Amino acid sequence: MQIVRLHNDRFRVAVLDIPGPDPDALPDVYIHGLGASAISTFPDIALHPIIRAPRAIMIDLPGFGFSHGPDEWTYAIEDQAALVIDVLDTLRVPRFNLIAHSMGGSISIALTHRWPHRVARLVVAEPNLDPGHGTLSAIIARSTEHDFVERGYTKLVRATERQAMRDEGNASYFLPTLLQASPIAMHRGATSLLAQRAPTFRQQFVSAPMPRTYIAGDRSNRVIPESLTSTGVAFRLMMDAGHVMMDDDPFTYIQLLAEALERV
Repeated sequence: MQIVRLHNDRFRVAVLDIPGPDPDALPDVYIHGLGASAISTFPDIALHPIIRAPRAIMIDLPGFGFSHGPDEWTYAIEDQAALVIDVLDTLRVPRFNLIAHSMGGSISIALTHRWPHRVARLVVAEPNLDPGHGTLSAIIARSTEHDFVERGYTKLVRATERQAMRDEGNASYFLPTLLQASPIAMHRGATSLLAQRAPTFRQQFVSAPMPRTYIAGDRSNRVIPESLTSTGVAFRLMMDAGHVMMDDDPFTYIQLLAEALERV
């Protein structure tokens, strides 16, 4: 793991950059979801023989995982997309495949909309496509930032701890990275996901020029294939999986990712 220092050291972004067998091939860039960490989530996926990544770059967004971000920053989706580009420029990565989950998918869509020439393939797993969608972000945004920082974040951690003790859902998977997350980054990221914007992430996604794949779990409330497949998006449904499908069924997720990247 390395730390990329940006903007006069205001941001210290943790990156796991794993070289592959072909230095001239396009790298795979991984972006995580709200309260998560790419460095914790994606190494086993990126290193799986089916994926055979030419180079895998996992980026922890500011305020999440092993990265630091200043309290005075916006943590808006579009600003996070621009910071990912800054990181990749620092790493001298001009073009790449982009793989992302949940909030990271929305960030990746915003990035692709602004810098379409940089992205060869876009693979997203249940991003927030429309304002108001997203269970965790909606829960967080019900509170003011002050109330979430002072009380709401601790309540969320305690509730997740209780769920983990009962082995409910993906709580044990989510808890370690939730404990790393900045409450300010959590709240501002969540509220930015719910904000009205034009064009919406959905509009940006369906109009993007590169090959795009949307992966969903059948147990999730975000299954929306009918609105995507007619626009050229490849839709893939994982059976018996929810929003955190890479924890529910990592091998099937890897298979679908390899297919989307044309590694099979």
